Amino acid sequence: MINLGAYSITMLLVLGGLIGFAMVLTRYRDRLQSYFGARTVVSRVNLEIAPGARIMVVEIEGMTVVCGLNKTGITALQVVKSPINGSAA
Repeated sequence: MINLGAYSITMLLVLGGLIGFAMVLTRYRDRLQSYFGARTVVSRVNLEIAPGARIMVVEIEGMTVVCGLNKTGITALQVVKSPINGSAA
């Protein structure tokens, strides 16, 4: 049977490890984000068509997405891939 002192020391070590890991993640956040690639999301147009309903045009990593937003969720209405050279037609 594990006594209360050993249990407390074990919990302190686990908690200290979690806090240390969180500190390391916050310190190297920019490096990790550049390594895993930060997604570029840009909202282009936001048009309210009714109370609680709107249409948005969003660019996500070179793709243009037309979304419908309402109180219950988001629906992708149209996905358009941009040309390779990045120029708009």
